[in-house]
Amino acid sequence: MKKILKSTLLSAALAMTLALGAAPVGIRAAEAVPTAAAAQTAAAAVSDPAAQAAATAVSDPAVQAAAASVSDPAAQTAAAAVSLQGKKVSILGDSISTFTGTMPADYNVYYPEHGDIPNAGQTWWGQLLSNTGMVLCRNASSANTDVTGNSLALDGSAPGCSIRRIVDLAGTDGSTPDVILIYMGINDFARSRTLGHFTTPGVQTEGDVMVFTDAYELMLQKIKTLYPTASIYCCTLLERCDMEGNTGAPSVNLNGDTVADFNAEIAAIAKAYGASVIDFYNCGINYTNLSLFTVDGIHPTWIAAGVLGQCATQAVLASAGL
Repeated sequence: MKKILKSTLLSAALAMTLALGAAPVGIRAAEAVPTAAAAQTAAAAVSDPAAQAAATAVSDPAVQAAAASVSDPAAQTAAAAVSLQGKKVSILGDSISTFTGTMPADYNVYYPEHGDIPNAGQTWWGQLLSNTGMVLCRNASSANTDVTGNSLALDGSAPGCSIRRIVDLAGTDGSTPDVILIYMGINDFARSRTLGHFTTPGVQTEGDVMVFTDAYELMLQKIKTLYPTASIYCCTLLERCDMEGNTGAPSVNLNGDTVADFNAEIAAIAKAYGASVIDFYNCGINYTNLSLFTVDGIHPTWIAAGVLGQCATQAVLASAGL
């Protein structure tokens, strides 16, 4: 997958402008509407040799190629970047999505103190922001946390289904996110939490919610209640080493569940609640190459974060219809 570069976006945008005669980005729609005088001038120009030459140029292969660039992926990406520019993103995750300075002070941190990701821009979500022009609203990721647990907990280690974690998706200035990325569940898998099986939306109650599907559903219910206009993305889980730290085969927890089993439930709940899925599980990082893409069989290296960032970028653009 090619990395989306700002220069590519600018070049594509310029190609679209030259091909279609579009108004430059930043001009308001009202300013792009011709006045009556301008229309008369344009009509008079039909007899102008220069205008006739311009009209003839439409049949020129180079002009046709420029117009065809509208269907080019790079041009489409340029249009997508314009539509996503400035949208606020919040992340609800575990250690894989942490980075010091982007989270509440009492949350547990993994990066950059551990692993090999030296700056926030190299995290998977940081690269998504760079690729799309979106900006960080709040990172509500805390290391060593589950989706399951006491939904009424208020400390920095509260589970993903807790109101503390959901409230912390809002910006410190009180702003609300336009986009919410959820990447949690691998700790529930490793701790052999009861997986459960989701069928249809149901009522979930507060307290100790220890069945994964119940907790994940409660988490989405709270997010949709508190942030009704936000676009929600649920990430499937990457494969990880087994309970003894070994790689080379799909990991199975003490209940006999695999990471794929957890991902099937995540996808089902996401669909029922109108959330999109970012399929990290099938991004190319799997149990055969964990030693190349993780520092410990679990946490992605900076190279793996790039793979995840591109996967997330493609999913967000696709789900936005761009």
